[in-house]
Formats: sequence, C-alpha cells, structure tokens
Amino acid sequence: MSTPTQVRATSFTPPVPIHAHKGQTLGALLVIIVVPVLCIAGNEAGLLRIVFPAMSLVVGLFLFWRSKPLYVGFVCWLWFLTPFLRRMADFQSGWSATSTVLLAPYLVTGISAITLVTSLKHLGDRRSLPYVCAFVGVFYGTTIGSVRYPIASVLQALLNWIVPVIFGFFVYRHRELYQEFRKVIEKSFLYGVLLTGAYGVYQFFNLPDWDRLWMLNVQMNSFGTPEALKVRVFSTMNAPAIFAAVIACGVLLLFNVKGKLRLLAAACGFLALIFTMSRASWLSLVAGFIFLAFQMEMRQRFRLAMVTAACIIFLLASTQIPAVNDLVMQRIQTFSDPSHDVSYTARIEGHQQAFQLIAEEPFGEGLGSTDTAHGTEGDDDAIGPHDSTVLEFLYSLGWIGTLIYATGLGTLGLQLMRKGETDSFVLASKAIIIGLIAQCLLNSIMLGVLGFMVWTFASMCLAQMDYAERTLDKSERTVEAAESIAA
Repeated sequence: MSTPTQVRATSFTPPVPIHAHKGQTLGALLVIIVVPVLCIAGNEAGLLRIVFPAMSLVVGLFLFWRSKPLYVGFVCWLWFLTPFLRRMADFQSGWSATSTVLLAPYLVTGISAITLVTSLKHLGDRRSLPYVCAFVGVFYGTTIGSVRYPIASVLQALLNWIVPVIFGFFVYRHRELYQEFRKVIEKSFLYGVLLTGAYGVYQFFNLPDWDRLWMLNVQMNSFGTPEALKVRVFSTMNAPAIFAAVIACGVLLLFNVKGKLRLLAAACGFLALIFTMSRASWLSLVAGFIFLAFQMEMRQRFRLAMVTAACIIFLLASTQIPAVNDLVMQRIQTFSDPSHDVSYTARIEGHQQAFQLIAEEPFGEGLGSTDTAHGTEGDDDAIGPHDSTVLEFLYSLGWIGTLIYATGLGTLGLQLMRKGETDSFVLASKAIIIGLIAQCLLNSIMLGVLGFMVWTFASMCLAQMDYAERTLDKSERTVEAAESIAA
C-alpha cells in the first residue's frame, strides 16, 4: 500500500526546462510582437481585430505545448497590453463599441482549460475544493442568467468569471513547475510595471491622440478630462481603476525581485499609480505594505521602510507640479471628509438600494445582469455595475451561488494561512491578495484581469506549499536511502 508521501511524490512529473525548444518558442513570441508593430506602423491596425485574437490563440496553444512557463508569461503580457492594441485599432480604423481584439487574453488564458479537462479526477482532492466551489457557483449563475438575458451577455460575463479560476487551477495542477512559473511571473511584472508605468507617466503629461479619442468615445466621468495633466491615467489598460489595481500588485511584487532595474520599475509604477487618482488602489498598496511589514524579517523591514520613504519622496516631488498637487490633494482630502465625496455617497446609496433589491430576489439575477440590468451611462455618478465585489456576487450568483463560491474562497484562505511562510514570493503574493481584498467594496476584484491576479497568486501560494513538501519528502527519502546503504 502506498503511503501519503509516496502518493504525493508520484503526482509530480519532472519539469520541462524553460529553455527547451528555445528557438521555436522565441520565434513564436517574435511573430506575436512583430505583426502588431508592422500593422500599427503601416497604419493598418484595424487588421488586428481579426489577426490578433487568432494569432494569439495559435501562439498560446504552441507555447502551452512547448513551454508552459513561457505560456504563463505570454498570458500576463496579453492582460497588460491588449486594451492598448484595441485603442490603436480604433484610432486607425474608426471607433467600434465592441472589439474582438479584447478576446485575445480570454482565449489564450482559456487554453489552460485543457489541464482542467485532463485532470477531472483530481477535482476530488481536498486542496481542489476552492476551484470546485468556484466552478459550481459560476455554473449556478450561468444557469439563472441564461433564461433571463441574451446569450451574448451571459457568455461575456461567463468569460470574466470562469477564465481566472481555470487558469488558477492550471497553475496549481502544474505545481512541479513552481520555480519556473515564479521566475516568469516576476520577470513579466518587472518589465510590465516598467513599461506600463512609464507609458502612464507619459500619458499624464502628454496625452496621445489615440487615448484622447478613446476617452471622447467612451465618455466616462471616472477617466477625468481628456487633456494632459487632467486625465486619470489608465496607461495600456481599459480604465484607471483597473490599471491602478494591477500596478499596485506589481509594485508589491517588486519587493521580491532582485536587480537595479526594479528600482526604476518601482519608481515608474508608483508615479503612474499616483496619477491614476485611484484611492482604492492607494488603500490596496498601503494594506499590502502593512502586511509585509509584519511578516518580513528585520533586515527586510528596513528595506521596506526605505522603499516607503522613497515612495513618500516621489509623492511630495510630484505634488510640486501645481496640476498634480491640485488633483492629488483633492483626492486625499476625501479621506478626511467622505461626506462631501460624490463617489463615496454614490457607493453608500448604491449598496443600500442594491441590498433592498437583492432581498426580493434571493436566487440572484444570473450572469450578465450587472451590465444588462444595472449598467450606467458614462456621465452617471451612480455606482457602476463593477464597482463592488459584494454586489457583483449577489446580483450574478444570488445568495446560493455566493455562499458556494464564498465557501471555496474561505477554504482557500484557510489553506493559505495554515502555516507561516518564509518564501519571499509567497509573502508578496499574500500581500497582493490582501491588498485586493481591501478594495472589494470599491472594485470588482474577482473578474477579468483582477480575478486573474487573485486566482493566479493564490494558486502560486498553494503550488509552493506542495512544492516545498515534495522537496522535503525527496530530501527525507534521500537521507533514508543513504542511511540504509551505510548500514
């Protein structure tokens, strides 16, 4: 009979080196970079609406087959940059309210469903319970929504809900690749924060025409004024709140990254975060800092204190620019006097009205309801359909689906807290999760790119726990074998 240790050990397969098939994988990545650049340079970015999703899917499948770590990195970059390509397509070929370009990250991330299909028997494992509960909760919401709303709206919502969970399960199932995944994610966020942060700073001081045109078309109050020094930065992503949340995650992860480049990346990222004027993500960053301060060793705390001091210096320096000072001070003052903050008041009223409505529909309205039944106009100051994780859950999944999904999240939380960690990447991942949770009443953190962040970093924590146990078991077996030979 096999022991639990032996069963756990045999569940791992030898990892494929990240540099295997290097020429083929680099060639595929080169294609996905060069083609969009040529389309934009040739003033034919409209072709990306057809070419980019299809090409991304093909490259994603190839990387999934040849190098899963590089596949993970490719997915990260698609979430970072795809909205920018959509704006370039609209700028060169005319505005379109919907764009197939935005399907690329969902299609490529969804490739990880191959792992789900081939690992159905492992869903009965105790540590797979968070994913199972999430799948069941989303399936419940999909069933309710499919009988109430157009199938297109339901499918769009389903992609936002289910793709992050599927990808998280993929990361956990391939936990033998933890070290390779970690390196790729760290490098992706290092260069991602540097690139998107630098572009965000440029966007604030010199708003490009393609970004201005997009702002004029979407007409969202939350984006600020479509002028330099008055825009709320959204960089290469779709909205200031989304970009701010992602960049806050990246800045927290940079504490774990070594090298001088991380200092430049952190500076660009932090400045861009200031220019988003997103108080929710400011709060997220502070919450992550506090967690790290209590969890890190003394030497690391000193480094954290130095970084915090540097952030304060950057903040003070940026406020020497009159336009920046006016915007930042106006946002900061709302913390001390929220009663005069239009956004705060709208959220309080929106939650009160929503809870009254939800009480009349305990089974929920189903997936697709937030955009179809609770959408707002761009110039409307009311709470939006994705401005609260709690309301997103209750509208889409009802009390039953929310309870099922929450059970999975609770189980996930218990697994993450079951023991203290010294792995720096895991500490940074937990700080990111805590930071995102801190803004759950101010943002919808379980869908789309933010859901991708939550499930990916949580799954990496679970993967590290199993990876560490597997390494320990292997060491113990090696010692036992050596002792038996010596005897």
